[in-house]
Amino acid sequence: MAVKRMAVSMIEIDDKPGSLQEVLAGASVSNTNILQMAGFSVGGGKGAAYLVPDRPGALKDYAMSKGLALKEYTGFLLDGADRIGLGADVTKRLADAGINIVLSTATVVGGEYYLLIATEPADEDAAAAVLGA
Repeated sequence: MAVKRMAVSMIEIDDKPGSLQEVLAGASVSNTNILQMAGFSVGGGKGAAYLVPDRPGALKDYAMSKGLALKEYTGFLLDGADRIGLGADVTKRLADAGINIVLSTATVVGGEYYLLIATEPADEDAAAAVLGA
């Protein structure tokens, strides 16, 4: 299992057509490549876009210029050969260490898994130790 530490940014957006597109277009204009994304409604007319940018500072500058609330998390991208129970095993290790997962997304392609886990910055070192980053 390979583990890579990454910045994860969460931008609050309105839950309406085009809001996510505006953020992605803004990232493009700021010359920021989005490596991974998860966007969804959080209720109350609001949504959240969790983005893994190749240039976190540029994305933060864009969000600030548009008056968008941005929160930064520490992310860990795990990848390797897929197997049954892998996600449960990884999340159990973090839970046993008292580390809360803010966001998790997973994809399996051709027998290889890609698991992104985001934690609060205060848990970064402990999560890195648990995950072997």
